[in-house]
Formats: sequence, structure tokens, C-alpha cells
Amino acid sequence: MLINFMWATQVPVIKLIGDRLGPVAIAFVPMMLSTLLFLPALHIESRRRGRPMQWHWRDAKHFLIAGLFGTFLLQFTYTLGAQRTLGSNAAVITLSIPALAAVAASIMLGEKVTSVRVIGFFSALAGVLMTSVPDLRGSHFGNSTYLLGDLLFLIACAASAFYNTYCKLLIDRNYTELEILVYTSAIASIASIPLFIWVEPLPVNSLLHMDRGALLGVLELALIVYGASMLLFFWILRRLDVTQATLSNYALPFFMGVLAVLVLHERLSPLVMAGGAIVFLSTLVVTVYEAEILAWLAQRRSAQTE
Repeated sequence: MLINFMWATQVPVIKLIGDRLGPVAIAFVPMMLSTLLFLPALHIESRRRGRPMQWHWRDAKHFLIAGLFGTFLLQFTYTLGAQRTLGSNAAVITLSIPALAAVAASIMLGEKVTSVRVIGFFSALAGVLMTSVPDLRGSHFGNSTYLLGDLLFLIACAASAFYNTYCKLLIDRNYTELEILVYTSAIASIASIPLFIWVEPLPVNSLLHMDRGALLGVLELALIVYGASMLLFFWILRRLDVTQATLSNYALPFFMGVLAVLVLHERLSPLVMAGGAIVFLSTLVVTVYEAEILAWLAQRRSAQTE
């Protein structure tokens, strides 16, 4: 829940600095800054562990795959998609991430889809749909004007699911959270350089003359959204399956609504609050009590057969 709250802060921050920077700059400048800020921490960790920097091809290829087809593809298609579709369409499409992650985890990691996870998935989906009523009403699927943007956003969701799953593979290979964060962010940052040359020239002058609020926004994205939240998420992946961890993504619309009230002074309806409670309970069941519930069901089946 804490991680999803940290991710949700991205929305009001982007709204606050959106008139100062272009979409490509908003997507990648904080990531570049995050890489630079966390690189010294990685260097200290590597020295403490007596472990050299992972530059050999047998290691680098894994970060290259995760950085290009995960982080970079996610940010690139997210940025392009947001420019070409409605926010309500994008919000609804984002609901596909936990399902896509479950499919990816089943194929790449062999994770099992238990009855508890299926029930938790559908109950959480019901809860998040309650929080997304305005988006559902405002969406325009099938409109050719937004078709390209919708497809780009769907690719971004698939890239997110792939990245989450592939990072679990990297964790199983005993790479640390800092290694995964810094190396994949560095790959994505390098890959974004052509965008600043041909798509949206890097606004150096705008960066140098940003006011205090914009600077704090960029720092928040770099330290919290791209940094601390991802380190915590990788830490969670050491302890949970990808399917379990990504189910909590359904809490994002609720936290976005809470932040809209606190930062943008919007209203939080009772329906959104009820939906958020359902998502929280569903996530709690799948992430904390799944083993106990499955054991109880097994005992019931055993007793019935006897």
C-alpha cells in the first residue's frame, strides 16, 4: 500500500510541473537524476559486499533487457500514449497491469494461479471499478481518434508487467535492489537520449530556471517515484510472487483520488472510499493470508473425502 501511495504521487506532481517541462523531459529527466543520485549508494554497497560493478556481458545483458523492454519502453509508450488518448481511457487500460503480470509470471516464472488469487483479483477489480466510475463514463473506446494512443498505453502496461516479472528473475539471480534500480534506469536513460535530440530537445534553459516548486517536483519524482518506491518494490518481490505483489496496483486509483483531494482540492466520493476499502481487503487476503486460506480449504476437502 505504501509503495502504491508513493507511485500515486506522480500524478499531482506531473500536473504541477506539466506547464514547465514537456512530456519526454518529465518522463526521463527525473529518471536520469535518480540514476545519478543512487549511483554513489550502489558504489558503497558494492565495496561493502566486495562485489565488483556488474559490467560483464553475462550480467549486463539482463539489465539491458529489463532496461530497454521494461523501463524505457514503459516510459516511452506511456508518454506517447498520454498525448494521443483521453486520460479516462488510459486510466481504464491501466487496470490490465495485474492481469498481464499474472500471465507473464505464469509463463516466465511458473507461478501458480490459486483460487484465492482468482477471487482476490476479481474482488479487487470490482473495488477499483468503483473508484473509476468517472473514468468509465468518460472513456471513448472504439473511437479511431484515440485508437493509436490506446494501443500505446496497452503496450506500456505490457512493458510494466514484463519489467515486474523480469526483475523477479533478477532478484532470484541474487542481484541487489540497488543494482536492479541503477542499472536498468541507466539503460533507459541512455536510450532516451535520441528522444531529446529528435523528438523533444532537452530544455536546459527551462531546467536551469525552474522555480522552487518545480524543482521540488522533479526531486520528488527522482527520489520517491523512480527511487525509493522501486527499491521497496524489489524488496517486496523477494518475499512475494509477482502476481501477489502487482495485485496491489489496484490501489493506485484510490490513492490518486486521495491525493487529488489533498493537493488539487478535489472531492472524494463515498463510492471511491468503499472501492478503496475493497481493494485493500482483497490485497490483504492475497498477500498475507493466502497460505492460511489454502491450508484451511485443503483441510475442508480432506475432511469431506474422509
